Amino acid sequence: VISVAFSPDSRRIVSGEWKGMVRLWDCTSGEELLVMNGHTGNTESLAYSPCGNRIASASDDKTVRLWDSETGACVFVLEGHTHWVYSVRYSPDGRQLVSGSKDGTIRFWDSETGEPGVVLSPSFGEIYSLAYSADGRWIASGHFNGNVRLWDMVSDSPGPVLQGHTWSVRGIAFSPDGQSIASASTDRRVMLWDASTGDFISAFDGHSDYANDVTFSPDGGTIASGSDDGTVRLWEVNSNNSNAEIQDWIGSARQVVYSPDGLSILSVGRYSIIRQGNATTGLHGSVSFGLCRSASLELPDSRSISALAFSADGNRIATGCEDGSVRLWDRNAGAAVGPVLEGHSSAILILAYSTCGRWIATSDSGRTVRLWDILDTEQRWVLVDTGGGSRNRITGLKFSPTGHQLVVYSEEGKVWLFNPETRVLLTTKKLMKEQIQALEYSPSRHQLALCTQTSIAFWDMQSDEPNFLLKVPRSSTNFDRDGVNIAYSPCGQFLASSTADHVAHLW
Repeated sequence: VISVAFSPDSRRIVSGEWKGMVRLWDCTSGEELLVMNGHTGNTESLAYSPCGNRIASASDDKTVRLWDSETGACVFVLEGHTHWVYSVRYSPDGRQLVSGSKDGTIRFWDSETGEPGVVLSPSFGEIYSLAYSADGRWIASGHFNGNVRLWDMVSDSPGPVLQGHTWSVRGIAFSPDGQSIASASTDRRVMLWDASTGDFISAFDGHSDYANDVTFSPDGGTIASGSDDGTVRLWEVNSNNSNAEIQDWIGSARQVVYSPDGLSILSVGRYSIIRQGNATTGLHGSVSFGLCRSASLELPDSRSISALAFSADGNRIATGCEDGSVRLWDRNAGAAVGPVLEGHSSAILILAYSTCGRWIATSDSGRTVRLWDILDTEQRWVLVDTGGGSRNRITGLKFSPTGHQLVVYSEEGKVWLFNPETRVLLTTKKLMKEQIQALEYSPSRHQLALCTQTSIAFWDMQSDEPNFLLKVPRSSTNFDRDGVNIAYSPCGQFLASSTADHVAHLW
C-alpha cells in the first residue's frame, strides 16, 4: 500500500497499491468492498470527492483516473502528464481536480467532464505534493528543491514562495481555517507557515529520518506527521512540542490521514500495512466539541446573551448582548479578549462571524445591521437601517464561504448584498413575496438558495428575480422558524431542506 484516503463520512477507506490496484474497504468490518484495476504503475495518491461518489487516483503510469465509488467503474482516464503523477486533489466544491507530477507541471481538470484546463509550470522542478485551502482560493505545491509555492485561484496568478526547507517537500496541508500551512520534508523537519503572507511561523523538530507527510486535525489544533523513522508524531500547533508519538509502525510512515471525525489517524507503512492510531492519545489541552472530549465555557452574565457565533477555527466566540454590545471570548482561556464593541442601541438578535475571521456582522431589534472589523475594533459601520414597520425586520445575516460578501435578508423578502472590505452595497433586490427564513451560498459561491415556508428560490446574485423555484409542501403545523433550514452538499449537486413540520427534503 502506498496511499490511502477516507470517505467524507469516515465509513470507508480507499487504498492504492504498488502495482496500480485501488481497493475500497469498510472501516467497521475491514471487508474489501471493491477492487479497481486500470493503472499500470504504482498508485501514488488518492482523493475522495467531497460528495463521496467519485475517487481520483494518480499513478506512475502518468495518468489520473476517476472511479465510481459505488460500482468501481472507471469514469475517466486523464492524460497529459509526461512523467509520474505524485499528487491529486479535489477542489472543495468537487468541480475541479488538480494533479502534480514529476514533469514539473500542475494540471487542472473538470471533474464532471474530464476535460483538461489550465496548466501551471513553476520553475522549482518536480511536484511532490499539493493542497487546496478550504475556501478553494489557494493551492499550495511542494517541490523537489524544498520550496512551497502558493497559487491564487481567483486571479490565476502565483502567490508567495515559502522558503526554509533544504530538501524536497513530500507533504503539505492547509489548516481547516485556511490561515496556516504545514509542510513535511526529507530534511526531517515539519514547518508551519502563515498562509496569507508566506511568513515562516515555527519548525517542529523530532523526527530522526525523512518526514514524508503532514496533516491537520479537523479542529486545526494538532498536526500529525509521518516519517521514515517509523513514527507518527502529534504536534500542538501553538507550542512546537510533540505531545504524543504513535509508534509500532512497521517500517516507515509514508502517509498520515485524519478521519473526518477526528477520532483516528491512519498511517501507510513500507510493507503494505495500514495502521490506525488514536488521535487523542497523549494530547494536552486539546478540546473538541462533540468529538472525543467536551468542555464548557462559563460566560459572565450569560443570561444577558442574545446571540452567539464561533469563529471558523473554533478558538473564539462572539456574543451579542441584550444591552446592544458585542464581546469576544477566547474559548481555550475562557476569558474576554479585546474591547467591548458598542454602537447598537437595542438587543442584538442576529450575529454572524466571517470564515476569514476578520468580520462580524450584527443586527439588533431596532432593525439596524452593523459591520465590525476585528483587526481594527475602532472601525464599525452601519450597513442597513430599515427603521420601523411590521415587515422590515432583519431575519438573517450570511457571509460567503470566503468572507468576501455579506448577505442581509429581511422579513419582507428583501436581500442586500455587500462587500465587507469596501462596505459597498453591490445590489439590493426584493426577491420573495414571503419571509425569507433561511439562506445558503452554493459551494461555488456563484448562487444563493433562499428558503420560505412554501418555496426555495435560486438566485445568481445578478438577475432581478430568482432564476427558478422549488415548491415545498406547506407545513401542516403551526409556524416554527427554527425548524426551517437549507444546506448544500459539498459538491453543490444536492440541496437538503427541512420544514416546520419536521420533514426533510432532498433535492
